[in-house]
Formats: sequence, C-alpha cells, structure tokens
Amino acid sequence: MRKCLISTFLGLTVTALITGPAGAQQQGQREGDNVTRGLETAQRGQTTGAKGKWEPAKAFPIPMEESVGAAVNGKLYILQGLTDGGFQPLGVVYVFDPASGEWTKKKDMPLAAHHVMTVVHNGRIYLFGGFSRPGKELAWQPIDNAWEYTPETDSWKALAPLPTRRGAGGAAVVNGKIYVIGGASTLPGASDPAIRFDGQPRDSVLGTNEEYDPATNSWKSGAPMPTARNHFLTASVGDKIYAIGGRLGSTFITRSSNPT
Repeated sequence: MRKCLISTFLGLTVTALITGPAGAQQQGQREGDNVTRGLETAQRGQTTGAKGKWEPAKAFPIPMEESVGAAVNGKLYILQGLTDGGFQPLGVVYVFDPASGEWTKKKDMPLAAHHVMTVVHNGRIYLFGGFSRPGKELAWQPIDNAWEYTPETDSWKALAPLPTRRGAGGAAVVNGKIYVIGGASTLPGASDPAIRFDGQPRDSVLGTNEEYDPATNSWKSGAPMPTARNHFLTASVGDKIYAIGGRLGSTFITRSSNPT
C-alpha cells in the first residue's frame, strides 16, 4: 500500500512517499530531517538583516545568579548576586574594562542584598531596597536601605532610607529625580519580616512609586502603577518611565502570572 503525504511546516512543503513498514520508518526519518531544516530556515529568516554579533569575553570571576549591571564611564559594573539556591546574597561589586578585557573586584556592598533596585545618575550608581537573608533561614527579607556608590573612589555612602521596604522593583531617572517603582514585600500587617518559601501566602506585590531627590536626599510619594508588579523591566525615555512585563500576584514565578 502506498500513500503520498503532503504537509507544510513554517512555510516549507514536505512530500513523502511511504511504502510498507520500512517506508514508514524512512518517512519518519525524512520528516524529522525536514522539521530540523524547517526550523533552521525559519531561524535564518528571522535573523536576516540583523546587525551585530556575539563574541566570547573573559569569564566572570565567580559563579552567581541574579546580578545587576550598570555602565559608568565606559566600564561595566556587576553588583549584588545570589548563591546557595537563591537565598544567600553576595553583595559583590566587579568592574569589567572593555579596553583590557579584564575583571577587577571592588568594595562589596555595605549590606549584602539581592533584587535591589539599581540605576545610574551623574556617574554614580544608586541602589534602593532589595532583599537580605535573615540569618541562615531560607527566606527573603525586604529592606529599606539606600546607597550611593561612586566608581571613581570605590566608595559607598548611605542615603535616606527607601520609605517602603521592598525588592524586585524598578528604578529610573527623569529630570534629575530617581523613581523607585513596584516590587514585592511582606503582607500588610504581617509580624514576620521575611517572605518564606513554605507554600503559604506571605508576600504582596506593590505598585508603589516613590521619588528620590539626590540634591536634597529626600523622598516623596508619586502616583502608583495601575497594575502592581515585580520582577519587571524599567527604563526612562525622555520624560516618561516604561514598566514592561514582570510578575503579578506573587514574588515567585510558581505562584505568579506574567503581564504583557
């Protein structure tokens, strides 16, 4: 018995002639090969005309996750970091010099934390809030610490605390003011200062918007986001701040949904 099958995959038409069991096996192999070729064709089509290329660089000095990058005066600073399954904040600072291709360790953060809202302004790196680890417990504790890091002197300066303890939000600069937006914290009125991974609802997602003025080292409240979120992307263009994506409903991906 003979069959002629015609299918279309990603714009690629595949015709296969099958004859008996052996033919079926050969047909399966051909379909697999055609699917692979179809994917490769589609990927080439998607990248046609794309500019730029990837090149290897010197490996980062230590293994870690959840780092934050900031570019200052032509150099890349990598800060914060997590290890121990996502519970131990490292609070490290490394700088990468594209001219030499080398990494250099700098002074650690005064308080090791992760998911700290970070932004660059006037050649300095500002860090707000985030999560610390309460001892050896498997938990994230929202904090309100605020810091100014000066790359030229490799020095840290404490600032007026963030009014709302939170982490995993976003920060952006508009007209010389820094806006710290969204994030996650403990439930309102909770006696436990930390968010724990025990399956219980112990965290809240925030739309909070607080404005920091570097000139006066002071804070004031702004209009909250219409949709509270955390773990989102933040950027300013002109006099507007854009909040993109993120998590809704919870700090953790297993209990949250993703907005568009």
